[in-house]
Amino acid sequence: MFAEIQQNKITQQIIHQIHTAIIRGKLAPGDRLPFESDLIKQFGISKQTLRESLRALEHMGLIEIRKGMGGGSFVVEVDSEVTKRSLLNYFYFKNLSITHLSEVRKLIEPYAASMAAQKMSDQDIRELKELNDNALRFLEANDYDQTMKNEIGFHMKLLEQTDNPLLTLLMEFVESILIDYKKELEMGLDFLREVLAAHERIYLAIEARDEKRASKEMLDHILELEEGLYNKQKDLSLKEVYSQAAI
Repeated sequence: MFAEIQQNKITQQIIHQIHTAIIRGKLAPGDRLPFESDLIKQFGISKQTLRESLRALEHMGLIEIRKGMGGGSFVVEVDSEVTKRSLLNYFYFKNLSITHLSEVRKLIEPYAASMAAQKMSDQDIRELKELNDNALRFLEANDYDQTMKNEIGFHMKLLEQTDNPLLTLLMEFVESILIDYKKELEMGLDFLREVLAAHERIYLAIEARDEKRASKEMLDHILELEEGLYNKQKDLSLKEVYSQAAI
């Protein structure tokens, strides 16, 4: 399956060959890579070099290294958390700002709200309301983490209606970053109550199956959030958020 490695950039070549085998379907999630001794022979490398390469692939989320009986290196489906960490590493150096995040949201979320008004089942709509009710309940109990979990869950429930994994991943990433912005800027209870009140208006528009109103309510919500965050500390960059949090 694999070719002998040339003696320059050895680790990168091993990673490239195994990665290529996975994306071309020669290896699928659940498949076990050949035994360590076989890989060493196929690649023509040392045990240490192979293990470094496998650890790098594990860090990338492409394989899982299991210990003990029945252990080995197994192909896994890349987890969204791994992907979001990679995106975070990339955008950390790009001065990603509140304005950038809002621009993405304005393009995607009004569309998602409109689709939700068209497609959501009655059960989905009840679950949407429950997410917002839970967020408000946890807010009044001063449980910030659970408030944010349900607040984000509200948005992701809407994104499900697009049936588009790319849009869902982008918004999972954006929402996870916004949590850090809100936490660092110490947005108060009144601000968060306004956020949940906006969710209520979005929910009511969806319940009424009013696509245009749902889209508009979502856009207004995003604009209000952008203004609230911007007014708190101008157009804070992602790098500044994490730099300040580390102080």
